[in-house]
Amino acid sequence: MDTNVVPPPVPARSVRAVPPSALRVVPMFADLAEEELEFIAARSELLELEPGDAFFVPGEPAEWMFISLEGTLQARRQNVGPDGPVFTFSTGDLGGVIPFSRMKEFLGTGRALTRAKLARFPKSAFGELLRRIPVLEQRFVSHLIDRVRDATKRDAQFEKLTALGKLAAGLAHELNNPVSAVMQSMADAQRRVDERGQLTAELVRSGISSDAVLALDALRSGAADRRQRVERMDALERGEREEAMSAWLQGIGLRDAWVRAATFVDGGVDEVMLERALTGVPSAVWPAAISWLEIGLAAQTLFAATEQAAERIATLVGAMRAYTHMDRAREMTDVDVREGIDSTLALFSHRIREKGVTLVREIDDPLPKVRAYPGDLNQVWSNLLDNAIDAVAPATGRVTIRGRGEDGMVVVEVRDDGPGIPPALADRVWEPFFTTKEVGKGTGLGLDVARRVAVDQHGGELLMSSSPGDTRFVVRLPLTTAGTFGA
Repeated sequence: MDTNVVPPPVPARSVRAVPPSALRVVPMFADLAEEELEFIAARSELLELEPGDAFFVPGEPAEWMFISLEGTLQARRQNVGPDGPVFTFSTGDLGGVIPFSRMKEFLGTGRALTRAKLARFPKSAFGELLRRIPVLEQRFVSHLIDRVRDATKRDAQFEKLTALGKLAAGLAHELNNPVSAVMQSMADAQRRVDERGQLTAELVRSGISSDAVLALDALRSGAADRRQRVERMDALERGEREEAMSAWLQGIGLRDAWVRAATFVDGGVDEVMLERALTGVPSAVWPAAISWLEIGLAAQTLFAATEQAAERIATLVGAMRAYTHMDRAREMTDVDVREGIDSTLALFSHRIREKGVTLVREIDDPLPKVRAYPGDLNQVWSNLLDNAIDAVAPATGRVTIRGRGEDGMVVVEVRDDGPGIPPALADRVWEPFFTTKEVGKGTGLGLDVARRVAVDQHGGELLMSSSPGDTRFVVRLPLTTAGTFGA
């Protein structure tokens, strides 16, 4: 069954007259006179709904105020996927369009969750309603303010959770490689350490001196200093060295000579160095001595790889902590915008690499600090980068982020070379829930949230210019602010 199919609105056969007394369950109407309730009831229609019945659908003109008389109902926007924000209303609540609301059409689907009774009052009668019952005017204004405030908080929270969900998915993928490397390296190291213990016993039985052991181990301990020279080798030189080393190892009777040759080359060890180190070792145990040394070099490499992987894990976790500021109280503080951008870029690294996007970072160091909510500003960088990465072509796309101080402001610009925004849609990109992405791929809230954070919350600006191959979003933040939004 296709769960995306929206059932039609409730059929007309279930429309009934509304008993005036039933309206008293609405707190706004509870103290109205009987004739005032009769006026509302006479112009309303009663819908009797079964669970799952829809009473409005996306795109339908917003011509009704819905008055919940019994049961539980739900409104959900279809264009943001199954996890989008939901508005649930129960007995006594109002839904749909109300006086002073500028809603033109329904953006989602309203349906009954239980058996329900719902009165619908026509928008066309709002003027007469307010003239006949003037006390309702202030009540509707207060209700609308509360509804907008609640919706704004709910939508902003949903956008934050959506953004964090995307970043968490990328972070999980990004962490998988270093975690796997740590586990593999530690397993190999454990196996090699066990083998080295057996070889140590064999060398002791052969009567090898402690000076000979120290001479061999000196090659291992000095490998770290030689590795940088090895890393600068080209593939041809490296291949030649591995072939020569493999031949030498085969000559002394060593098993798996080709595999072990790579370890010595990685450690910057050549045949001359080995022969010199073996001076005090009986020739009968050369294979055991060389194997003992090779295992030590390999374990050292594995531990170094483990350390690098652990550092990568720590960097990613640190970036997520810096992005969310989860270890700090929510308060305005002096913010280094550059640090926030870099932590956001670290969390987007997987998406950038996966899509093959070229990222250009041009940020002044240092940047002047701004007084801001750091976690909320990171939401701005996240939303703008997310849109830019989505806009560019795979493999050839280019995203540029710039930051600078200018005339008492910090200016951050996110630019992409995607197809651009058509002029007919340029104004609509700021509308909540407007998106050109596929259903479930975008919430249509990213730019709305970014603008509210930058402008309403921090007293700054968010500007856009767009043409094919050059779309830019520019955030301008004053160095000192006194925002009130979201405080």
